[in-house]
Amino acid sequence: MSQSMGVNAQERWDNEGGSQLASLAKSFAIEEYEESERRILAFLGASILSLWEELPVDARQRVLNRERAQAAFTRSALKAKIARVAEGDLF
Repeated sequence: MSQSMGVNAQERWDNEGGSQLASLAKSFAIEEYEESERRILAFLGASILSLWEELPVDARQRVLNRERAQAAFTRSALKAKIARVAEGDLF
C-alpha cells in the first residue's frame, strides 16, 4: 500500500509541475545575484516549501509553471522584486 501511496504522490507532484523543477532550477543563474539577494530568495523558497501542503493545487501549479517561471527569471525584473521585498513592500 505504501508503494501505491508513493505513486499517487509522484503523480500529484508531476501534475503540479514538479517533474520539471530540476531543469528549471538549472536554468536559473543564481551566481548572478548578490549574496543578500540569494539569501532573500532562499528565505522565500523555504517559506513556500514550509507552506506547500497548505497551498491550493492551482497555486502550486502556478509556482511550478515553466513559462511563468522562466518569464519571472529575467534578472532585472527579479532583482526589482527582491529589492521591493527587502524594503518591506510585502503586500
